Amino acid sequence: MSWSLGLSVGPGGVGSAVASDEGGVRLTGTFPTTGDAVRAALRENDGPPARVTLVHPSGVTMRELRSEIGDLALAGVPDDNAQLRADVEVLSALTGNHVLLIDADRDLLAAHPGRTEPFDPARLAALVAREPGEVTVALTGHPETRDRYHVEARDYAPMLVERPALAGLALQIPATSVLVTMPRTAGALRTRTPIPPVLIAIPVLAIILLLLLL
Repeated sequence: MSWSLGLSVGPGGVGSAVASDEGGVRLTGTFPTTGDAVRAALRENDGPPARVTLVHPSGVTMRELRSEIGDLALAGVPDDNAQLRADVEVLSALTGNHVLLIDADRDLLAAHPGRTEPFDPARLAALVAREPGEVTVALTGHPETRDRYHVEARDYAPMLVERPALAGLALQIPATSVLVTMPRTAGALRTRTPIPPVLIAIPVLAIILLLLLL
């Protein structure tokens, strides 16, 4: 039976969800690491997943993403089968609007995948006013951390987002939607081996010698 695995990385661990033709999408829990989540899913399903979608916080570094992809590979999932999606991408596909995500755990405001800035209530108000009626404000973070942000964003009725649930949403809302940016594959994160300078110089030297012989 074909199945897919959704993972959502966050400060509280890695949320996991599984989708299959027979059982639909179901959340399977939160695990300490990406590798733990993958191994638990492999034990409960037959064979490797046909697709793995990993949802990451907006603004994480390339090194952090490589670390997560490394955990996938060590757990037995080929990295070329992994699809990376930012949390804002998934929420934009869910709501059909531009999403401003307040990350209470990191004191950040994410307005677009890959672009974050320190949270500031005045900045939030300006971004909402720029596109009235077309912006959804979302809030994520531990309950004890996000209370202050909920008060400061109360005028925009923020949608509360639990990071583990993003694993299931990513499976329910494929990245082929026109509302999200083109997903990046894990292969794009691999460091390319630079061409040695001596190999670059060989064609140049050959051309010079040919000109001297003419």
